[in-house]
Amino acid sequence: MAVAESAESQTTHRERRILDAADLARCLVRLAHEVVERNRDVDQVVFVGIRTRGVPLARRLQQEFHAITGTEPPLGILDISLYRDD
Repeated sequence: MAVAESAESQTTHRERRILDAADLARCLVRLAHEVVERNRDVDQVVFVGIRTRGVPLARRLQQEFHAITGTEPPLGILDISLYRDD
């Protein structure tokens, strides 16, 4: 049985912030460190972002990776629009 939510609870839910800019930056730094830790041969690392919102994320990870290792891995952009079924 579904329970209808009031307009107030729906608005509150939509406005809830999960991560602020500082939290996201910390997550990206930690993720970049994880990539470095798990891939000792950093010359073999490539970041690929799925167009459109994944591309800025991949770029930021690439920048963090570069800041940690001093190497700038290639960045690929994948457009999946031809393969969507919605």
